[in-house]
Amino acid sequence: MKRKITKSKTKPGSKPKSSTKRLLNKEPRKSICPSCSYVNISGEDRCAQCLHSLMTVDMPRPKSGERMQQVMMTAPVAELLTGEDLLVAQETDTIQKVVKIFQKDKKDCIVVFKKKKLVGILSQRDILHRVAGKSKDLAKVTVGSVMTRNPEYVRAEDPIAYVVNKMAMGGFRHVPVLNHDGTPISIVTIRDVLMYLARRHEIRTIGDPAEDRSRKNY
Repeated sequence: MKRKITKSKTKPGSKPKSSTKRLLNKEPRKSICPSCSYVNISGEDRCAQCLHSLMTVDMPRPKSGERMQQVMMTAPVAELLTGEDLLVAQETDTIQKVVKIFQKDKKDCIVVFKKKKLVGILSQRDILHRVAGKSKDLAKVTVGSVMTRNPEYVRAEDPIAYVVNKMAMGGFRHVPVLNHDGTPISIVTIRDVLMYLARRHEIRTIGDPAEDRSRKNY
């Protein structure tokens, strides 16, 4: 016995059903080229305008905090160095002399060496806590009697996260950077780290069209 085939009763010129209408009106997904910002149809392998690859555009991007963490884990301490922060004292130098240099050069930290070996570090905060109000004649107080002995240090090739960890664990703001022979290169401050990360973030957002479009104007 043959089955009776029922044909659609949709009359010519009649409107399609709502579900069909939604499918017809649904716009194709778009993929924005990260190089020239041209709007392409999602799924294309390359940008139709500049031929830049689109095969990595839809990959999940790390969050802002994860990007900063990645930078700190991979970028070396050398990225922070300017060569302008290094002052070197001897244990026999007076606090009076150091304070005058701090005021003149607008510095707040000095490393202490003896026979080309790091023996201490002295910051402006050390002087305020250990000398101010206790001694009236700073010319009689030596650096060796006030400095922090055997300070932590890093190498230029160490990751930035390494120096930040030392600052956090030790509760200090300055870390000397030494060559492998023990000679000083520079001093890294927490401000150096923050300024570096701020510059990296600014460069990344300026160079990322998708990031620029997502930012609101206030």
